[in-house]
Amino acid sequence: MPSPLLRLRPVVGLAVAALVSLAGATSAEAARSPILLDDLSQQPAVRPPTFAVTSTAALSGLRWSHWGAPSASGVGTMKINTCEPSCAEGRIRTLPGAELQVQGVRIDQGRRYYRQYRILAPAFSPQDRAQYSRWTSTYVPSDFRPARSTGR
Repeated sequence: MPSPLLRLRPVVGLAVAALVSLAGATSAEAARSPILLDDLSQQPAVRPPTFAVTSTAALSGLRWSHWGAPSASGVGTMKINTCEPSCAEGRIRTLPGAELQVQGVRIDQGRRYYRQYRILAPAFSPQDRAQYSRWTSTYVPSDFRPARSTGR
């Protein structure tokens, strides 16, 4: 009589094959899905009309020249709160012609997202350029999930 473990071998093999098949289907589906862009608003979108950079800086009126490739770019108006003397009393600087560039793709929760962004604007001060014109990681939904407790 075969041991109980030998009788389970075909069942375990089928289970592993099913999991591998599901994983392949999930990544294949993600590869065909549109690329999304997420920001602090936590409303991922294709070709979003706005992009919240920080709680005091955002782009609006974005017009995208291309989308869906390894990179994309859109032009709009950037508004930055100077937060001087405080954010409540700060002046809003309006910078038309700001270009949002995004690049790279990563998969999060089975969906594709652009991975990095930078902003270029003719009216940027040297301080603005240092803060916004370097490649920075974008957000994905997993970034907003609360940390799990380890129970320790």
